Amino acid sequence: MISLRSAVRPLGFALGGALTLACAPSGAATGPVSSGAGLGRIAFVSKAAGLNQIYLMAIDSAGLGSTPVRLTADREAENYPSWSPDGRQLAYQRDINGAAIYVINADGTGARRLSPTPGFDVTPSWSPDGTKIVFVRLLAAPQPNTIPPSEIHVMNADGTGDRVILANAGLSIEPRWAVTGKIVFMSLMNGPTYDIYTMNADGTGIQRLTSSANNGDPNWSPDGSTIIFGSDREGGNKLNVFSMRADGSQVMQLTQFDVPYEAGDTNFSSDGTRITFEVNIDGKKQSDPNVPAEVWTMKAGGSEARSTKVACSSVGCAPRWQPK
Repeated sequence: MISLRSAVRPLGFALGGALTLACAPSGAATGPVSSGAGLGRIAFVSKAAGLNQIYLMAIDSAGLGSTPVRLTADREAENYPSWSPDGRQLAYQRDINGAAIYVINADGTGARRLSPTPGFDVTPSWSPDGTKIVFVRLLAAPQPNTIPPSEIHVMNADGTGDRVILANAGLSIEPRWAVTGKIVFMSLMNGPTYDIYTMNADGTGIQRLTSSANNGDPNWSPDGSTIIFGSDREGGNKLNVFSMRADGSQVMQLTQFDVPYEAGDTNFSSDGTRITFEVNIDGKKQSDPNVPAEVWTMKAGGSEARSTKVACSSVGCAPRWQPK
Protein backbone atom coordinates (compact mmCIF):
# COMPACT_ATOMS: atom_id res chain seq x y z
CA MET A 1 0.00 0.00 0.00
CA ILE A 2 1.41 3.41 -0.87
CA SER A 3 2.81 5.58 1.88
CA LEU A 4 1.03 8.75 2.80
CA ARG A 5 3.29 9.25 5.78
CA SER A 6 6.80 8.05 4.89
CA ALA A 7 8.88 7.95 1.74
CA VAL A 8 10.29 4.52 2.60
CA ARG A 9 7.11 2.67 3.62
CA PRO A 10 6.64 0.93 0.25
CA LEU A 11 10.07 -0.69 0.64
CA GLY A 12 8.48 -2.90 3.29
CA PHE A 13 11.61 -3.55 5.33
CA ALA A 14 12.54 -2.25 8.76
CA LEU A 15 16.25 -1.45 8.66
CA GLY A 16 17.40 0.28 11.80
CA GLY A 17 14.04 -0.30 13.43
CA ALA A 18 12.39 2.28 11.20
CA LEU A 19 9.17 0.28 11.02
CA THR A 20 7.43 -2.15 13.31
CA LEU A 21 5.01 -4.43 11.49
CA ALA A 22 2.07 -6.27 12.97
CA CYS A 23 -0.88 -8.59 12.34
CA ALA A 24 -0.61 -12.29 11.66
CA PRO A 25 -2.84 -15.12 10.55
CA SER A 26 -3.86 -17.44 13.31
CA GLY A 27 -3.01 -21.10 12.99
CA ALA A 28 -0.17 -20.58 10.50
CA ALA A 29 1.59 -23.83 9.68
CA THR A 30 4.44 -25.16 7.60
CA GLY A 31 4.17 -27.57 4.69
CA PRO A 32 2.76 -27.62 1.17
CA VAL A 33 -0.37 -25.68 0.22
CA SER A 34 -2.84 -27.26 -2.18
CA SER A 35 -4.51 -24.96 -4.69
CA GLY A 36 -7.56 -27.27 -4.57
CA ALA A 37 -10.48 -26.56 -6.85
CA GLY A 38 -10.88 -22.93 -5.79
CA LEU A 39 -9.47 -19.67 -7.13
CA GLY A 40 -5.81 -20.61 -6.76
CA ARG A 41 -3.05 -19.59 -4.36
CA ILE A 42 -1.88 -16.23 -3.08
CA ALA A 43 1.55 -15.39 -1.66
CA PHE A 44 1.54 -12.60 0.90
CA VAL A 45 3.50 -11.10 3.80
CA SER A 46 2.61 -11.93 7.39
CA LYS A 47 4.13 -11.52 10.84
CA ALA A 48 2.89 -14.82 12.24
CA ALA A 49 6.40 -15.79 13.39
CA GLY A 50 7.06 -12.36 14.94
CA LEU A 51 8.75 -10.96 11.84
CA ASN A 52 7.58 -10.21 8.31
CA GLN A 53 7.76 -13.47 6.35
CA ILE A 54 6.26 -14.84 3.14
CA TYR A 55 3.29 -17.20 3.33
CA LEU A 56 1.08 -19.04 0.85
CA MET A 57 -2.63 -19.74 1.14
CA ALA A 58 -5.26 -21.35 -1.05
CA ILE A 59 -8.37 -19.35 -1.97
CA ASP A 60 -11.64 -21.28 -2.27
CA SER A 61 -14.43 -20.55 -4.74
CA ALA A 62 -16.12 -18.28 -2.17
CA GLY A 63 -12.98 -16.15 -1.86
CA LEU A 64 -12.02 -17.41 1.60
CA GLY A 65 -8.40 -18.24 2.44
CA SER A 66 -7.31 -21.49 4.07
CA THR A 67 -4.71 -21.79 6.84
CA PRO A 68 -1.59 -19.93 5.69
CA VAL A 69 1.66 -21.85 5.32
CA ARG A 70 5.04 -20.19 5.70
CA LEU A 71 7.15 -20.57 2.56
CA THR A 72 10.53 -19.39 3.79
CA ALA A 73 12.83 -20.30 6.66
CA ASP A 74 14.90 -17.11 6.86
CA ARG A 75 15.65 -15.50 10.20
CA GLU A 76 15.41 -12.00 8.74
CA ALA A 77 12.41 -10.02 7.56
CA GLU A 78 11.15 -10.77 4.04
CA ASN A 79 8.91 -8.64 1.87
CA TYR A 80 7.59 -7.97 -1.61
CA PRO A 81 7.10 -11.44 -3.14
CA SER A 82 6.92 -11.61 -6.94
CA TRP A 83 5.95 -14.78 -8.87
CA SER A 84 7.89 -15.95 -11.88
CA PRO A 85 5.65 -16.11 -14.99
CA ASP A 86 5.45 -19.90 -14.81
CA GLY A 87 4.46 -19.82 -11.12
CA ARG A 88 7.36 -22.06 -10.10
CA GLN A 89 9.47 -19.50 -8.24
CA LEU A 90 9.14 -16.36 -6.14
CA ALA A 91 11.57 -13.46 -6.02
CA TYR A 92 11.52 -11.45 -2.80
CA GLN A 93 13.58 -9.03 -0.74
CA ARG A 94 15.29 -10.19 2.43
CA ASP A 95 16.72 -7.87 5.07
CA ILE A 96 20.17 -9.39 5.40
CA ASN A 97 23.38 -7.34 5.14
CA GLY A 98 21.12 -4.44 4.24
CA ALA A 99 18.52 -5.81 1.84
CA ALA A 100 18.91 -8.27 -1.02
CA ILE A 101 16.94 -9.94 -3.79
CA TYR A 102 16.39 -13.67 -3.27
CA VAL A 103 14.64 -16.36 -5.31
CA ILE A 104 12.94 -19.44 -3.86
CA ASN A 105 11.02 -22.35 -5.38
CA ALA A 106 7.27 -22.49 -4.88
CA ASP A 107 7.68 -25.47 -2.54
CA GLY A 108 10.04 -23.51 -0.27
CA THR A 109 13.28 -25.13 -1.45
CA GLY A 110 16.30 -23.69 -3.21
CA ALA A 111 16.44 -20.18 -1.72
CA ARG A 112 19.40 -18.27 -3.14
CA ARG A 113 20.69 -14.72 -3.10
CA LEU A 114 20.94 -12.86 -6.41
CA SER A 115 22.21 -9.43 -5.39
CA PRO A 116 25.57 -8.45 -3.86
CA THR A 117 26.56 -8.33 -0.18
CA PRO A 118 26.16 -5.86 1.40
CA GLY A 119 23.60 -3.81 -0.48
CA PHE A 120 20.14 -2.29 -0.50
CA ASP A 121 18.25 -4.06 -3.30
CA VAL A 122 14.45 -4.10 -3.05
CA THR A 123 11.07 -4.59 -4.83
CA PRO A 124 11.87 -7.23 -7.51
CA SER A 125 9.64 -8.13 -10.47
CA TRP A 126 10.13 -10.70 -13.26
CA SER A 127 10.24 -10.03 -16.98
CA PRO A 128 7.36 -11.63 -18.95
CA ASP A 129 9.63 -14.37 -20.31
CA GLY A 130 11.11 -15.16 -16.88
CA THR A 131 14.70 -14.53 -17.94
CA LYS A 132 15.26 -11.23 -16.11
CA ILE A 133 14.34 -9.40 -12.92
CA VAL A 134 13.85 -5.66 -12.55
CA PHE A 135 14.50 -4.19 -9.10
CA VAL A 136 15.52 -1.06 -7.20
CA ARG A 137 18.92 -0.36 -5.68
CA LEU A 138 18.92 2.22 -2.91
CA LEU A 139 22.10 4.27 -2.90
CA ALA A 140 21.93 4.96 0.84
CA ALA A 141 20.47 3.19 3.84
CA PRO A 142 16.90 4.33 4.59
CA GLN A 143 16.64 6.75 7.49
CA PRO A 144 13.52 8.15 9.16
CA ASN A 145 12.18 11.25 7.41
CA THR A 146 14.87 11.01 4.73
CA ILE A 147 14.30 10.07 1.10
CA PRO A 148 17.05 7.72 -0.12
CA PRO A 149 18.25 8.11 -3.73
CA SER A 150 17.66 5.10 -5.93
CA GLU A 151 18.35 3.46 -9.29
CA ILE A 152 16.25 0.97 -11.22
CA HIS A 153 18.26 -2.07 -12.32
CA VAL A 154 17.75 -5.16 -14.45
CA MET A 155 19.62 -8.45 -13.98
CA ASN A 156 19.38 -11.95 -15.39
CA ALA A 157 17.25 -14.37 -13.38
CA ASP A 158 20.43 -16.03 -12.07
CA GLY A 159 21.79 -12.71 -10.74
CA THR A 160 24.30 -12.07 -13.52
CA GLY A 161 24.32 -9.13 -15.91
CA ASP A 162 23.27 -6.48 -13.36
CA ARG A 163 22.90 -3.10 -15.06
CA VAL A 164 21.29 0.27 -14.42
CA ILE A 165 18.38 1.25 -16.65
CA LEU A 166 17.23 4.36 -14.76
CA ALA A 167 19.66 6.49 -12.75
CA ASN A 168 19.28 9.80 -10.92
CA ALA A 169 15.53 9.39 -10.54
CA GLY A 170 15.11 10.40 -6.90
CA LEU A 171 13.14 7.72 -5.08
CA SER A 172 11.71 5.48 -7.82
CA ILE A 173 10.46 2.10 -6.62
CA GLU A 174 8.24 -0.91 -7.31
CA PRO A 175 9.03 -1.40 -11.02
CA ARG A 176 6.87 -4.03 -12.71
CA TRP A 177 7.16 -5.49 -16.20
CA ALA A 178 4.26 -5.86 -18.64
CA VAL A 179 3.93 -8.42 -21.43
CA THR A 180 4.19 -5.46 -23.81
CA GLY A 181 7.75 -4.81 -22.61
CA LYS A 182 6.87 -1.63 -20.73
CA ILE A 183 7.86 -1.13 -17.09
CA VAL A 184 5.62 0.76 -14.67
CA PHE A 185 6.90 2.26 -11.42
CA MET A 186 6.08 4.83 -8.75
CA SER A 187 8.35 7.79 -8.16
CA LEU A 188 8.97 11.07 -6.37
CA MET A 189 11.08 12.34 -9.29
CA ASN A 190 8.66 15.24 -9.69
CA GLY A 191 7.67 15.30 -5.96
CA PRO A 192 6.39 16.02 -3.40
CA THR A 193 3.80 13.30 -4.04
CA TYR A 194 4.12 9.86 -5.60
CA ASP A 195 3.16 9.52 -9.24
CA ILE A 196 3.07 6.59 -11.65
CA TYR A 197 5.35 6.40 -14.67
CA THR A 198 6.07 3.96 -17.48
CA MET A 199 9.23 3.45 -19.50
CA ASN A 200 10.74 1.06 -22.00
CA ALA A 201 12.75 -1.89 -20.72
CA ASP A 202 16.00 -0.02 -21.41
CA GLY A 203 14.92 3.02 -19.36
CA THR A 204 14.02 5.23 -22.30
CA GLY A 205 10.67 6.77 -23.15
CA ILE A 206 9.60 7.77 -19.64
CA GLN A 207 5.95 8.83 -19.46
CA ARG A 208 4.19 10.29 -16.44
CA LEU A 209 0.67 8.87 -16.12
CA THR A 210 -0.62 10.63 -12.98
CA SER A 211 -0.22 14.19 -11.82
CA SER A 212 -2.27 14.81 -8.69
CA ALA A 213 -2.39 13.42 -5.14
CA ASN A 214 -0.44 10.26 -4.20
CA ASN A 215 -0.57 7.38 -6.67
CA GLY A 216 1.39 4.19 -6.15
CA ASP A 217 1.70 0.41 -5.98
CA PRO A 218 1.10 0.10 -9.75
CA ASN A 219 0.54 -3.31 -11.28
CA TRP A 220 -0.30 -4.55 -14.78
CA SER A 221 -3.19 -6.60 -16.07
CA PRO A 222 -1.98 -9.84 -17.70
CA ASP A 223 -2.43 -8.41 -21.21
CA GLY A 224 -0.62 -5.15 -20.38
CA SER A 225 -3.60 -2.98 -21.29
CA THR A 226 -4.51 -1.84 -17.77
CA ILE A 227 -2.71 -0.59 -14.66
CA ILE A 228 -4.24 -0.94 -11.20
CA PHE A 229 -2.98 1.27 -8.38
CA GLY A 230 -3.74 2.88 -5.03
CA SER A 231 -4.50 6.59 -4.74
CA ASP A 232 -5.71 9.22 -2.29
CA ARG A 233 -7.03 11.41 -5.11
CA GLU A 234 -10.52 11.53 -3.60
CA GLY A 235 -9.25 13.74 -0.80
CA GLY A 236 -10.42 13.53 2.79
CA ASN A 237 -7.61 11.04 3.59
CA LYS A 238 -9.38 8.30 1.64
CA LEU A 239 -7.19 5.65 0.01
CA ASN A 240 -8.73 3.35 -2.60
CA VAL A 241 -7.92 1.13 -5.57
CA PHE A 242 -8.20 2.54 -9.10
CA SER A 243 -7.52 1.34 -12.62
CA MET A 244 -6.45 3.15 -15.79
CA ARG A 245 -5.42 2.33 -19.31
CA ALA A 246 -1.71 1.83 -20.02
CA ASP A 247 -1.50 5.41 -21.31
CA GLY A 248 -3.05 6.88 -18.15
CA SER A 249 -6.52 7.43 -19.61
CA GLN A 250 -9.92 6.12 -18.49
CA VAL A 251 -9.28 6.19 -14.75
CA MET A 252 -11.87 4.16 -12.83
CA GLN A 253 -12.37 3.77 -9.08
CA LEU A 254 -12.66 0.10 -8.07
CA THR A 255 -13.09 0.23 -4.28
CA GLN A 256 -15.19 2.58 -2.17
CA PHE A 257 -13.67 2.43 1.29
CA ASP A 258 -14.04 5.43 3.57
CA VAL A 259 -11.84 6.69 6.39
CA PRO A 260 -10.47 5.06 8.47
CA TYR A 261 -10.40 1.98 6.16
CA GLU A 262 -7.84 1.94 3.34
CA ALA A 263 -7.28 -0.26 0.30
CA GLY A 264 -4.26 -0.77 -1.94
CA ASP A 265 -1.29 -3.00 -2.85
CA THR A 266 -2.99 -4.80 -5.72
CA ASN A 267 -2.33 -7.74 -8.04
CA PHE A 268 -4.24 -9.40 -10.90
CA SER A 269 -4.93 -13.11 -11.18
CA SER A 270 -3.23 -14.64 -14.21
CA ASP A 271 -6.50 -14.85 -16.16
CA GLY A 272 -7.22 -11.17 -15.50
CA THR A 273 -10.64 -11.80 -13.95
CA ARG A 274 -9.79 -11.05 -10.31
CA ILE A 275 -7.71 -8.71 -8.18
CA THR A 276 -6.25 -9.30 -4.75
CA PHE A 277 -5.44 -6.36 -2.49
CA GLU A 278 -4.78 -5.24 1.08
CA VAL A 279 -7.33 -3.59 3.36
CA ASN A 280 -6.48 -1.90 6.65
CA ILE A 281 -9.31 -2.64 9.05
CA ASP A 282 -10.72 -2.15 12.57
CA GLY A 283 -10.88 1.63 12.51
CA LYS A 284 -7.17 2.41 12.65
CA LYS A 285 -5.17 4.50 10.22
CA GLN A 286 -2.26 3.27 8.13
CA SER A 287 0.03 5.56 10.14
CA ASP A 288 -0.49 3.22 13.11
CA PRO A 289 2.22 0.53 12.76
CA ASN A 290 -0.07 -1.95 14.55
CA VAL A 291 -3.10 -1.42 12.32
CA PRO A 292 -4.87 -4.72 11.56
CA ALA A 293 -4.95 -5.65 7.89
CA GLU A 294 -6.45 -8.41 5.73
CA VAL A 295 -6.02 -9.85 2.26
CA TRP A 296 -9.10 -9.21 0.10
CA THR A 297 -10.17 -10.18 -3.42
CA MET A 298 -12.63 -8.75 -5.95
CA LYS A 299 -13.57 -9.10 -9.59
CA ALA A 300 -11.50 -7.07 -12.03
CA GLY A 301 -14.23 -4.45 -12.40
CA GLY A 302 -14.46 -3.88 -8.65
CA SER A 303 -17.53 -5.97 -7.82
CA GLU A 304 -17.75 -8.74 -5.21
CA ALA A 305 -15.05 -7.25 -2.98
CA ARG A 306 -14.67 -9.59 -0.01
CA SER A 307 -12.20 -10.49 2.68
CA THR A 308 -10.31 -13.77 2.60
CA LYS A 309 -10.61 -13.62 6.41
CA VAL A 310 -6.82 -13.98 6.60
CA ALA A 311 -4.82 -11.31 8.39
CA CYS A 312 -1.53 -10.05 7.00
CA SER A 313 1.26 -7.59 7.71
CA SER A 314 -0.03 -4.19 8.74
CA VAL A 315 2.35 -2.48 6.31
CA GLY A 316 2.87 -4.09 2.92
CA CYS A 317 0.78 -7.28 2.74
CA ALA A 318 1.87 -7.55 -0.91
CA PRO A 319 -0.70 -10.23 -1.89
CA ARG A 320 0.32 -11.89 -5.17
CA TRP A 321 -1.74 -14.44 -7.10
CA GLN A 322 0.22 -17.45 -8.33
CA PRO A 323 0.17 -17.75 -12.14
CA LYS A 324 -1.60 -20.81 -13.48
